[in-house]
Amino acid sequence: LSYSEGFRAPSLSELYLEYETSYGLIHKGNPEVTPEKVQAIELTYEHPHSEALFWSISVFHNRYENMIDFVYGYPVLAINREGITGTGLEYLLKWNLIEKLIFTCSYAYLDMTDRDGNPILYRSKHRGQLNVHFQANLINVQLGMKAWSKKIYEDFLCDKEEDPNCKTESNGKMIFPILELPKMTILEIIFSSSIGSFQYAFHIANLLDTKYELIQDYPMPGRNFQLTLTKTITKGEINEK
Repeated sequence: LSYSEGFRAPSLSELYLEYETSYGLIHKGNPEVTPEKVQAIELTYEHPHSEALFWSISVFHNRYENMIDFVYGYPVLAINREGITGTGLEYLLKWNLIEKLIFTCSYAYLDMTDRDGNPILYRSKHRGQLNVHFQANLINVQLGMKAWSKKIYEDFLCDKEEDPNCKTESNGKMIFPILELPKMTILEIIFSSSIGSFQYAFHIANLLDTKYELIQDYPMPGRNFQLTLTKTITKGEINEK
């Protein structure tokens, strides 16, 4: 069981950044942003059943004051949110089912709320990962899966003439419709081997060629491939050369 308090000063980008995205949207820092503070309490339990099985679980509650965040508008501006509360859970499991087969999985739950009632954007409540590692005589195979639940965002590309939820208030503040990015599951596989002092790895990411976005209208790569070759040079080889 632990309790802690801390603060974080704003970064240079949060203070002075200014750039234009491919959307034509301006991002600006804010020199008036002040340091954020947090109070955190966490309870962790670890249970090593044996050399083959280990799991742990943590629950936590964080209370932020003046949390620094970028809020979408014209321009996108760094601000201090007066009060944010975050409550969550993290779980980890590692299981050597047999000598050459290892399962590793993790799960995280995070519920963040703005005490002023403003939406918290681009944060999934549920996230998880699963990795299966099989070690054969000549080749190692690792299958990975990562998944996350839906997350909300403000449609800052909305058309004010077509969408009544997209409007400008009398004080000049833009109001954007709240939309959702769907839940998603992404797979990958890695084949690796070594011959002498050479190590080979072939990585296929987004194995099912899933179309998805992490940020509105910014598509992530489809199925892609990476081949890596690594040569280890020993001290003796260097001296010989």
